[in-house]
Amino acid sequence: MKLLDAALKQQVTEALEECANEARTAVILANFGTRSPTPQECSEQVRDAQGRTITRAMKLGEEMHRAALKCAEESLNELRPGGFSLEPTYLHDLGTGKTTWLSPAEVARIRQRGSMGELKGSLVPDVILHSGDPAWVQAVYDFKFPCADVTKRSRWRDYPSGHSYAGSNQGDMYRQAFKVGDPMLVQPWLGAGL
Repeated sequence: MKLLDAALKQQVTEALEECANEARTAVILANFGTRSPTPQECSEQVRDAQGRTITRAMKLGEEMHRAALKCAEESLNELRPGGFSLEPTYLHDLGTGKTTWLSPAEVARIRQRGSMGELKGSLVPDVILHSGDPAWVQAVYDFKFPCADVTKRSRWRDYPSGHSYAGSNQGDMYRQAFKVGDPMLVQPWLGAGL
């Protein structure tokens, strides 16, 4: 069982903040050189790797997430080997309040069967710190990458009308499902916050 004290949590938080900064810098340099994208460029329609039409902001965000998660894996393997998961999948039952971790193999089997309904309402935080068992969550982190305005703190994504968590946002659901205090938003240049 891995313990999470305040000093280690602070080290992890600082490492994830650095990963967010590095990811944004690398992706912006690769796509725009030394300048940031404009709001107009962020809202332009582009194609993703699967050929879907998305906004440039979404495409850049996906690239930044991939870079940040790669960095997070390297950092956390040094700071907390065996005590973290990247993009783990959890099912949370609103009726019972029970939260169940799904192994990557189980998620793959569900997808392979085409039973995506089984994953409806799943929670997939970017980074979870755990005791050595992903079912025993100790801290929750989510990267947020605004496209143009990096001076304004991002907010938790609201669930849309019709969603099983409608009326709540990601932060609310992470608090309810994982019961580990406040989940942290990690944003370039502004660091981790609520």
